[in-house]
Amino acid sequence: MQIMEEEKKYPETADEVAEEIISIPKFAGANSFAQLGKYLKALGDPQQGLFVVHVAGTNGKGSVTRMLRGALTASGKRTGGFYSPHLVRINERMEVDGEEITDEELVRNYRILKKTMWEKKLPQLTYFETFFLLALLFFRDRGATHAVLETGLGGRLDATSSIPARLYVITQIGLDHVEYLGDTIEKIAAEKAGIITGDSPVVYHTGEPAADSVIRARAEQMGSSPCVSCQDIRVENVMVSASGIDFSLQNDYDILEHLWIPTAARYQLENAVTAVTAVGLLFAGKPREKREGWIRSMLSGFQWEGRLTKLAEGLYADGAHNPSAAGRLRESLEGLLPERGARLIFAASSDKDADGVLRELSRLPWSELWLTAYQGARSAEPGNLLKIAEKLFPERVRIRTFSDVQDVLTAWKEEETHFTLAAGSLYLVGEVTAAFRKKHEEGAI
Repeated sequence: MQIMEEEKKYPETADEVAEEIISIPKFAGANSFAQLGKYLKALGDPQQGLFVVHVAGTNGKGSVTRMLRGALTASGKRTGGFYSPHLVRINERMEVDGEEITDEELVRNYRILKKTMWEKKLPQLTYFETFFLLALLFFRDRGATHAVLETGLGGRLDATSSIPARLYVITQIGLDHVEYLGDTIEKIAAEKAGIITGDSPVVYHTGEPAADSVIRARAEQMGSSPCVSCQDIRVENVMVSASGIDFSLQNDYDILEHLWIPTAARYQLENAVTAVTAVGLLFAGKPREKREGWIRSMLSGFQWEGRLTKLAEGLYADGAHNPSAAGRLRESLEGLLPERGARLIFAASSDKDADGVLRELSRLPWSELWLTAYQGARSAEPGNLLKIAEKLFPERVRIRTFSDVQDVLTAWKEEETHFTLAAGSLYLVGEVTAAFRKKHEEGAI
């Protein structure tokens, strides 16, 4: 239906932009790459000249994207990062050299997108496509020469695959989004490997031999070379504390000793291996001492909320929302939880494997399990989660249900423990983070 000129309204604030974008269904069918190409052309091809690194995977892709953005910035490259999803504000999805897009830049570029759509009579962008194009405009505005792009869902049909990359990186692969990507590791790997659209080098670290075979086959089909596995890098001398992890990386030819990453999440070691391997390809012609310096800067400067993040004394959050991620979270928490008094706050999306996630986490010595719901139609009902939890957790664990996150935080304030973790959904983590920030600003926490 044609939109009358007087009906064409532009948002005035970042909040209005966020409201418009969030109203777009997240899993609506994507436009073809040809249609995205029309947008890019009308916008002056903001991707032109960008050195792109493309990252896909089930778990770890966001962390590896941030690490590689950090390495490129440390090397002196003006580098954009594109991430998915956001926790609190949509500005989190795009940054250049660690600086998020400002509200003013967000409003200006979104208005450009709307004007382009109306003037060129182009189809409505999807939720993720909107963010992707906003990021490219932002990168151009800030003079970025390099960009590290995280896929949104899958890879083969993802908007990020509409532009060529100079390096493809595929992280850990597990069963997630099976209704969209397939119900086997091989099917999911094929969707992830779909980011390989040219003959640029490939780095992969899936943790699944079946997935590795699919990726190697895709790389051979596209003539991608080299195609490098991360399996020959060994993590050694690991020392974990609440403030971070000291470790070494070694292969048959080299060793990097006393690397430091400021997180207690052991699963980030796998992501560090992937990122270090990718750095080796990105800077293959540079002196070893320079590469090592950029690697150390990349790891020591790594930060990302929602990945075993400490929100307050005794309160942590982690976005693990599938069984494979929950398993790695469990491994990170073993030895860190107190013998008694640990509490798990849990919520999940109704289309996720809550049983599998809770099964992994139930193997830890929790004293309490608080079940709740995040805002949104996709959230599983706490009562349904209760039925699952009662079959998995021992009787000694006290289980309670709460209607929403606000009630949970109120109860947490009244009944603080030495260790409370919110997990099961990035939406839950986002709400806890946002609510906690608000309460902190108000002096309520």
